[in-house]
Amino acid sequence: MRIIPLRGPGVAWFKCPACRLKCRPTAVGEDGKCPRCGGSRMLKLSFGDRAAASAPDSDRS
Repeated sequence: MRIIPLRGPGVAWFKCPACRLKCRPTAVGEDGKCPRCGGSRMLKLSFGDRAAASAPDSDRS
């Protein structure tokens, strides 16, 4: 059995903007729809991965 981390760098969650359900990628079906309401647009949330989010902007001078 594989243990999935709940916190720390690289942890990903999905959030449904329609019903606001937050779930792990394993809970989302193969079609990528929300398990609660069937919404087709799940947003990917990641916590603790600040290095990738704060990439330098090349337009700043």
